Amino acid sequence: MNLHIAICDDQRTEASRLEELLMKLLMNLQGITGTIEIFESGESLLTAMSSTAYDIVYLDMEMPGYNGIEVAEKIRLEDAGVLIIYVTSHTSYMRRSFEVHPFRYLLKPIDEHELQAATVKAVQQCMQRSNVLSFSIHHMDYNLKVDDIMYITVERGKKLVLCTENATYSYYGKLGELEGRLWPHDFCRVHTGYLVNWFYVRSLSKELIQLKNGVELPVSRSRSSDSLRSYHAFIEKRLLR
Repeated sequence: MNLHIAICDDQRTEASRLEELLMKLLMNLQGITGTIEIFESGESLLTAMSSTAYDIVYLDMEMPGYNGIEVAEKIRLEDAGVLIIYVTSHTSYMRRSFEVHPFRYLLKPIDEHELQAATVKAVQQCMQRSNVLSFSIHHMDYNLKVDDIMYITVERGKKLVLCTENATYSYYGKLGELEGRLWPHDFCRVHTGYLVNWFYVRSLSKELIQLKNGVELPVSRSRSSDSLRSYHAFIEKRLLR
């Protein structure tokens, strides 16, 4: 998944440091890439947002022209879903900022651990919102609903095979990247060569999975315990709904 991220801060040095920290963080998130743009004023950010959709905006509070609250108010008029993370030295605006539904509030100087925690949560939410998997086969683009995928396997070590109830799709890719992309959607890597959607599973043992349509898939010994924990967590989550 490729994220579009904006940093809006009139202090270029601080914005560049935040960009550096975010790039380092994104490199360690499996299946996630990011495009980061820096804006030195709220006005320039709003102009860019008229033609570009951002997933996450890191927003300073005190800037010349529009302050962080005013920028967020204008953002919310056009985009209710973008995640706004305030990065500021000031806490006096915190109560007023609740009206624009910020995702997190980070204080300067930036603590790397707090930044990591906030960003990982934001990435997870972005992934949960994105319920479509896009890929190309022979120069044709496909957009497949994640919920329709029963399982994904690997053919000859390089070709991914996506299996739905009614069709299969094959294209070149890496199962590890899809693992990071799909785990928020209740997928689990049960074997080196298999990624399974728990929704379609009828039963699970230490060595074998049986899907609701009767298909049986292997569970590797090294992944058996993690698979069982993941499946039980999925069942508990559904019971609590």
